[in-house]
Amino acid sequence: MAGERLLRAVLSFYREETEDLARLEPLLSCRLSRGWSALRIDCSDRLHLEQINELVPLLRAPLDALQLVRQIRLMAPGVPDRIYPVRVPQLHDGQASTAE
Repeated sequence: MAGERLLRAVLSFYREETEDLARLEPLLSCRLSRGWSALRIDCSDRLHLEQINELVPLLRAPLDALQLVRQIRLMAPGVPDRIYPVRVPQLHDGQASTAE
């Protein structure tokens, strides 16, 4: 599934959640691509990356449902990559679980 199709799938996931859908608008100016285990989101600059960084929690649910990637990788020129897991380990009785 190409990056553009993944973007459409994410936007479709929120089609009835108009506030969340509006929040995802900065993604439209990103270049998305999918590697073996990561969704790569190329941002134009540091400010744009910060905007997209705030959207990571919204991206997790549809990406987890699709089960096509395990990580979200945010990239911008001159900025260290930021890598986030799609599925966040759940805590049970104070212990981390890798519920996958």
